[in-house]
Amino acid sequence: MQTKRYFFENEGPARSRCRPAEPTAPAPGRIARLGVLTTPHKAGFVALAGRPNVGKSTLLNSLLKFKLSIVSHKPQTTRHRILGILEGEQFQACFLDTPGLIDEPADQLQKSLRVESARAIREDADLIVYMVDAVEADPRKVGDTHVRPGTPVVLVINKCDRDVPETKLAAIEAAYAAALKADKVFRISALKGQGVEELKAEIIARLPESEPFYEKGQLSDRWERFFASEIVREQVFDLYHDEIPHAVAVVVETFRENQGKPDDVFATLYVERDGQKGIIIGKAGKDLHRLTERAQAMLEAFLGRTVTLELWVKVRKDWRKDPRSLKEFGYST
Repeated sequence: MQTKRYFFENEGPARSRCRPAEPTAPAPGRIARLGVLTTPHKAGFVALAGRPNVGKSTLLNSLLKFKLSIVSHKPQTTRHRILGILEGEQFQACFLDTPGLIDEPADQLQKSLRVESARAIREDADLIVYMVDAVEADPRKVGDTHVRPGTPVVLVINKCDRDVPETKLAAIEAAYAAALKADKVFRISALKGQGVEELKAEIIARLPESEPFYEKGQLSDRWERFFASEIVREQVFDLYHDEIPHAVAVVVETFRENQGKPDDVFATLYVERDGQKGIIIGKAGKDLHRLTERAQAMLEAFLGRTVTLELWVKVRKDWRKDPRSLKEFGYST
C-alpha cells in the first residue's frame, strides 16, 4: 500500500514569503498538560543557501530521506524556492532549498532567481545553512552571501569525499567562516550521506521554540502538479546538453486524477528558438518520446500511482528576458 504524501498547503498564488500566518496555539515554552510538564516543541525555517551546484538540493533530499528537489550535475537546476518539511515528535524543521546565488545575472530569469534566493535568506530564515563546494570554492572570492546580520549561520563544506588538499579545505573554512560569522562548521558529503546526521542534529538543536507551522505529515507546500513540472525539467537536464536545459520552461496544463485509471498529466515545454524545439523533438520524434517515457516513470515513482504523460513543445522567443513570460511561467519578477 502506498503511503499518502502531503505536498500542498493551499492552491493560491505564490506568496512573497513562505512563512504562513503565525500559529494560534499557546505561546512556546513548557506547557502543563494534566499536571505533567512537557518538553517544548521546536519549529523554524532553515535556508539552504550558496552558489549554484554546491549540493543544496542533494542535501535537502538526504535530510528528508526522500527525493523532493530535482538534482543535476549541471548548474542552475533549481529555479524555485522548495520547502521540504522534516519533523519529529517534538520538532518541525522547514527547509528552504533556494536557487544558487549568482553574482552577475545574465538575464531577467537569473535576476528573478537571485531575488528569490535573497528573500529566503534575508527574510524567511531562522537559521542559514550556507553551503560551499570543497572542490570549486575559491577562498579569495567569497562574494556577497546575502546573509542578514544577526541571523545564525552554520557553514557546510560539501563534497568532502572528493580528493581535496587539507590546506585548501582549511583556507575555505577560514575565509567563509569569517565572512559569514559562522560559529559552527561541518565537512560533509551530501551525496554519500557523510556527516549529514551530525548536521541534522545541530540544526534541530538550534530551532526556536514554537508550535508547528504546518500540519503534521505534510512534506511540502507545493501542489503535485508543480513537482510534475520539475520532474519533466529534471529529465530535460539529464537528456540534453549545452544551452537547451536552461532554455526550457515546463508548464503543466492539465493534472487530472482518475479513479481506477492512470492520472492524466499534459505539459508544454517552452523554448526560445525553433532550432531548440527541433533538438527537443529529435528525428521522427524519438528524443521527445524518450523524454516522455523517462519523465513518466519518474513521476509515477514520485506519486506512487500510474500516470499518462503527454508533452508538447512550443517556442516563446526570448522568454527568459520577458517579464510577462516569467510571471506566466511562475517566476518572481
